[in-house]
Amino acid sequence: MASLALTDVAIVLHPQDDVAIAKKEIKAGTVLADAGGATITARQDIRPGHKVARHARAAGETVRRYGQVIGFATEAIAVGDHVHTQNLGIGELAADRYEVGVDVRPVDFYPMEQMRYFDGYQREDGRVGTRNYVAIISGVNCSASVSQFVKDKFRDVQKDYPNIDGVLAITHKSGCGTKLFGEDHMALQRVLAGYAKHPNVAAYILVGLGCEVNQAAVMVDKQRMAAPGHPERKPFVVNIQEAGGIRKTVEIAAREVARLLPQANETGPPASPRIPRSAGRSTSWCATAAPGSSRRPRKSTGPSTC
Repeated sequence: MASLALTDVAIVLHPQDDVAIAKKEIKAGTVLADAGGATITARQDIRPGHKVARHARAAGETVRRYGQVIGFATEAIAVGDHVHTQNLGIGELAADRYEVGVDVRPVDFYPMEQMRYFDGYQREDGRVGTRNYVAIISGVNCSASVSQFVKDKFRDVQKDYPNIDGVLAITHKSGCGTKLFGEDHMALQRVLAGYAKHPNVAAYILVGLGCEVNQAAVMVDKQRMAAPGHPERKPFVVNIQEAGGIRKTVEIAAREVARLLPQANETGPPASPRIPRSAGRSTSWCATAAPGSSRRPRKSTGPSTC
């Protein structure tokens, strides 16, 4: 009978584990190729989520999973056996039988001179962005067009501000016709505040209508929104009805965005390393960036965990 790779049908959580966890049903008689050239022949049917023995264990010996003791063999366990309550027990809960944290090792961090860096923008709160945007955030769908009109005035922003990736209009189709402080309303507030607080956003303003459910000023207080880099300051808010119409609102909002651009363009020198990269470790999130530009950022601000 042809053998299957153990890792194709089961999960080995730690190289020293005495058991593997079946990902799919393993029929009795199935031959599995384990690490180091070892073979395992399933002695019983193993259901998904159940354990198959990788190593023989005598009665009373420890059985490890996750690299930790999960119990003691209550009878002899052969390689390929189904390991479950019929042959595995907790045993006595003595300190010398279940020692917690004995395998912990200090993380071997790279020395500073060997750390890897990525291009990004370090914010005042210590976070690092991979893009550098100024955002115009609509509190309600009624102000979406105004936000777009303001954004269009800065299509060529990089001519004068090369460190800014663009001016964004964050719009949506909600903000009114919903229950005040209901689930939908609060979800919208959290999403909009998330955009405002994102490290890819260097600065932002809020644009509202004036009579909507999602009042921008109330959202600022409830979501603890502040001007980027100035937690003591509230962000700039303009409402169409208070400003005197769409044209005046666009003028006011554009003037405020223009005022923010020099500040957002001043990214400063590369920051000192803050995020140590552990030796031999990597992360699947290294290439993840927030929505926006596909271009690479320019300012190096911190070490990479990639």
